Amino acid sequence: MSAVDELPPSNALLGDPDALRRRLADDGYLFFRGLLPAAEIRAAADGVATALRRGGWADARGLASAERRALNPMEALGDPAFRAAITSRAFNRIPYLAELRGTVRSLLGPGAFSYPVKVLRAIYPERPPGVPRGRYVHQDYGVSGVQDMLTTWVPLTDIPVTLGGLAVRPGSHLGPPLRPRVLRRRESGWATADYRAGDALVFHCLTSHAALPNREASLRLSGDFRWQRPDQPAPAQLVLGPGGRRWEVFSRMFAPEPWWESVPAGLTLSPRERMAAIPPGPSRYFPVHPGWRHWRPPGGAVH
Repeated sequence: MSAVDELPPSNALLGDPDALRRRLADDGYLFFRGLLPAAEIRAAADGVATALRRGGWADARGLASAERRALNPMEALGDPAFRAAITSRAFNRIPYLAELRGTVRSLLGPGAFSYPVKVLRAIYPERPPGVPRGRYVHQDYGVSGVQDMLTTWVPLTDIPVTLGGLAVRPGSHLGPPLRPRVLRRRESGWATADYRAGDALVFHCLTSHAALPNREASLRLSGDFRWQRPDQPAPAQLVLGPGGRRWEVFSRMFAPEPWWESVPAGLTLSPRERMAAIPPGPSRYFPVHPGWRHWRPPGGAVH
């Protein structure tokens, strides 16, 4: 992917919320080197990797099994080892780390919260048939239907470009929505990095992004943690989980933990599919391209 540009870090702007918001408005993303404590992220990676290894996803060296256990996260939820990995304490703690939560709140406001439903991606080396949904160019507005939602993508291990990290298209949030397609090799206009444990990529829900192919022999492990303001309706499935239970997903498991933070009281919930079917309204940060008025959710899931 030699045509892909290198992501410039925004660490120098930490502590200046106005500057961070301006860069987010200009570029559609913010990249931070070493924002999170590497020890915390490695602990999360160890818990995830141990659970997956016990389930046969990889061997003791971290090399992926010859038999691919799952292609996408929703499919993987049927596997007990993956469920053990995604419910591990260290992984679920990541969005509540002060460094990540504080940075997002400097962008969205002090009441911003992370959806209790987190996304763990354990991506096998790319081989037919099929490619992971994350390899398709897409925008995360279709995940929630919440304007100005932010996604924080966190590598759980060092992820060089060859392991298939995330690429974003700078400035794409200012244009119309792009149709889903697999990101092509050597496609210009995109940016990525050789990620390290502790790095974090924050991007707007209208910013186009896609994962690169995993060309190595080991699993690529990363997490998606998404945020919004409390004065907007939230997608019910990302708070209550896919089963539609009455209580906040994971609350019974993690509420005793000192780091756990419930979603704001009085939050309005609405079905995700209803919210995502409505074109995005005005953004607090930048003018929305008129092409978004014709937004229709993709026919198939690409997240």
